[in-house]
Amino acid sequence: MEKTHKKALIIALLAVVLVMSVGYAAFAQKLNITGDATITSRWDVHFQQTGATYQANSTMGTTPSGQVLVDGDGLTATFEASLISPGDTITYIVPIENTGTIDAKLSNITLSGNNITPNQENLTAVSSDGNIKYTVTSPGTGVLQSSSTAQLKIVAEFVDKAAGNDNAYNSTASLTVNLTYVQA
Repeated sequence: MEKTHKKALIIALLAVVLVMSVGYAAFAQKLNITGDATITSRWDVHFQQTGATYQANSTMGTTPSGQVLVDGDGLTATFEASLISPGDTITYIVPIENTGTIDAKLSNITLSGNNITPNQENLTAVSSDGNIKYTVTSPGTGVLQSSSTAQLKIVAEFVDKAAGNDNAYNSTASLTVNLTYVQA
């Protein structure tokens, strides 16, 4: 009887070893996953280098002078104005273009600068002495679709103030307008 138990025990152990080796073989297989991903979209929202213009207007006869420059990568536009008489204005128009493949949306406009007090709510800024006023017209918060343009408009104005302002001819104020676009 002891011999029968030994045989049964050996057969049971061999069966366990066989089950374990089949189980190990099933779980020990190598799994290879390969793949490629390609992104074909491109983000490119910038000021248009050609097409930036300004229009000078005078109420007293001598036309003020101005200049608008867009840098090489189209991310910065610089405006200059020499206003001569109260009521003079220079209106700048700078196209913003989306040459990328992703639609963009204007999420924020901030005004800052030297010697000015900005009003973010109505997009205006006035020089500390009150002689120069900037008015910014938003290009809109709608979607700037791929291959389309919008326009940023900035008006610099020599404010026609009451007489008695001795510093009117020495006023300077710089304005910085930051436009933040996000994916639409």
